[in-house]
Amino acid sequence: MNIHLHLGKETNTSEAAVARAAKIRSAKIDRKIRSDWKNEQKYIKLLLLGPGEAGKSTLIKQMQLIHGEALDLQEKCARIPYIRQNIFDSMVAILVAMVEFDIPLSSPAAKERAQRVLSNSQVCNPSLTSKDILNSRFLSSPEFFDDITNLWQDDGVKMAYSRSNEYQLLDCAAYFFERVEIIRQEEYIPTEQDVLRCRVMTTSITETRFSASHENRGQPVHFKVLDVGGQRGERRKWITLFDKVTAVLFVQDISSFDQTLREDSQTNRLLESLKVFYQVITTKYLRSVSILTFMNKIDILKEKIERGANFSAALQKIKDEAHENSTNPSHSEYDRQIYQRLHEILAENPYDSFEITDQDRKNFCEAFPAPDSDHNDNQSSLGRKLSKLTKKISNTSLYSEMNDEVIKAATYMKYLLKQIIDKVEKKHHGTLHYCDSEFRCYEFHYTCAVDKSNIKKVIDGCKNIIVKDYLMRIGLPVS
Repeated sequence: MNIHLHLGKETNTSEAAVARAAKIRSAKIDRKIRSDWKNEQKYIKLLLLGPGEAGKSTLIKQMQLIHGEALDLQEKCARIPYIRQNIFDSMVAILVAMVEFDIPLSSPAAKERAQRVLSNSQVCNPSLTSKDILNSRFLSSPEFFDDITNLWQDDGVKMAYSRSNEYQLLDCAAYFFERVEIIRQEEYIPTEQDVLRCRVMTTSITETRFSASHENRGQPVHFKVLDVGGQRGERRKWITLFDKVTAVLFVQDISSFDQTLREDSQTNRLLESLKVFYQVITTKYLRSVSILTFMNKIDILKEKIERGANFSAALQKIKDEAHENSTNPSHSEYDRQIYQRLHEILAENPYDSFEITDQDRKNFCEAFPAPDSDHNDNQSSLGRKLSKLTKKISNTSLYSEMNDEVIKAATYMKYLLKQIIDKVEKKHHGTLHYCDSEFRCYEFHYTCAVDKSNIKKVIDGCKNIIVKDYLMRIGLPVS
């Protein structure tokens, strides 16, 4: 009898100890959850959206370089294989295009070099994966760099490059081709510009956190930026991130008016971008979320138009494509309705009758980077003042020298986005306010993908939106 009582006491004591331990663990978990929740409230959540290859990841890199920790030597060197792959993929794309366009190479030696490059690609070896090419010994060999250097000087290659809008070519191609002699050196360490221009396709959700204050004064503002791939296959992930978003950063490549999607060679990139923009601003989960639109790659837009690209003719094709898609039964009814609205907007606002103002010209020219925009972060206070003065002088020169067709194209794109917003907001409220009654604000910025001022515009724009939202919520007017 005593034995049974003793065992019963031990059992009760053991159960009580387990219960106390469980209660302590539960309380610890609860404290951790409360602490994490409190810490998360300090961060302004920004969602980076837009179609593929618009420059979203470049914007993230800018945030990391300017407001996060600077890249260390190991992180920079980790980019070298990707830079080499960018060079290789770009030359393969050009050589394949030369065959399609029936553009010959200038010499037998050039043909031999081209064959060597192609023999190491998926063109001649379909079983090769992107990872295989990334780790290929050929991409670090002297022959590879010699081949690229010599092929880039070939007249046929240059002619094919001038038609790069007709096939898929990385924006960084010419930049890295010109730097091959530097990149091939054993002691090569990528610069910030190299890191920014290096293209690595985003196929997962990446989170970047940083803090920023205005000119190092006052309390810092904490940001959490989520970047998701923009290709069609990646967009299904977007909806999982819509909760508690403060603002959407929508990145649009306005230089892509004469290009097609990498994942769909029948669809114009600019039309796809307009469609995605329409989807974002009409998504019910983002109805009260402010939208910052970055009209990106203005440097490439300028280069294209000055090279002879016809923006007006491209828009006509985009309008026709939108009309065809609006009646194409292979598209969903929802997509057909979007294409129909986009066709109506393009038809109602013809580009040829669109006019720009002096203010439009000023706004666009001020967005352009100064020649020394890739400055040293460690420069002195005097150096920074000189850089600002140089940019001011440069912008004054741009104002008088900039091709009006470039300014007109960029300004029209901003006007077109505002017309889309107009249609959407009138449908919901009957009137248009760029800060509407549901506390949504819209802002637009011209940006250059590799210009450090991009990130300043992001932060300033976010601060402006936060202030506007606050003023509207307390009933004060917003200009």
